Amino acid sequence: MWYEVAADLIAVVHLGFLAFVVLGAILGRHNRWWRLVHIAAMAYGVLIEVFYWYCPLTYLEQYLRRLAGRGIYEEAFIAHYLNKIIYVNVPQWSLILAALVVLGANLGLYIHLWQRRQPLPQ
Repeated sequence: MWYEVAADLIAVVHLGFLAFVVLGAILGRHNRWWRLVHIAAMAYGVLIEVFYWYCPLTYLEQYLRRLAGRGIYEEAFIAHYLNKIIYVNVPQWSLILAALVVLGANLGLYIHLWQRRQPLPQ
């Protein structure tokens, strides 16, 4: 039972990391260190999607589910849980596209914030 609770906790942490990747630019508008951590997290997320890697949190969750005697899923974390929520097969290319769109939107916000801080030429 404890393994299953731990696996669920890892899934929640994983979901929180994904929320941070998607929304981090909004939350980190005023904190330079937050922005740097967020940019690194976005780069990591895009690399994972583009190169078809699994996040270590996915491996840890699956390991704990196996110890709990539960079956494990074969696809990536995002694909697995999106398929459970919306009942469609999410192709990998759409996850890559979504990751690139999120990256572009967040970087666009960071560029906008940076331009607003620059003094206007006189």
